[in-house]
Amino acid sequence: MVSCEDSTLPIDTLYNEVDTSQGIIRTLVFPANLVALTPGPSNRKTSIDMLLEVQEGDGSSNSFIEVRVFTALYQDQDLLLPTEDSQGNPIPEVLNRTLPASEWTPSEFNMLPSYLLEMSTQSIVDLFPDAQLTTPTFVATRLELVMGDGTVITNTGVGGSVATGAYHNAPFLYKTIFLPN
Repeated sequence: MVSCEDSTLPIDTLYNEVDTSQGIIRTLVFPANLVALTPGPSNRKTSIDMLLEVQEGDGSSNSFIEVRVFTALYQDQDLLLPTEDSQGNPIPEVLNRTLPASEWTPSEFNMLPSYLLEMSTQSIVDLFPDAQLTTPTFVATRLELVMGDGTVITNTGVGGSVATGAYHNAPFLYKTIFLPN
């Protein structure tokens, strides 16, 4: 006769106690490391493009409302010194655009919502008309996933295995070197 009792194995603790009801924004195609305002003689990229995919919980539901895209400019690659305006004041991060869930389309291979985000370097410059751009300038693109229950998920709330792990690939924050001239 076999008796039934609750297991104390670590995997059962994981299944029973870890919240898997939230989501991630997986990066299928990362943006280029270097972009410029003009293509120049070497035909440089003039846009920050990335292919994104939203996966919620176990992948069976799609209750996210939107993805917010924020942009900030920095003078250093560590993203510690914000770009300044003509008065020497640091320029804060700005909301670049909002991507409603209705604009995302099912991906070809797993049917999860996907979106090709394309931001021209000129449109980024236009967001910061008073910026004193350095060469190079570092563009930080930060994403927020807004869930149906109001939860907002971004780079400050994910661990290393989610941000840089091979499976999740969901950093929520992307750094691109920008040559403004």
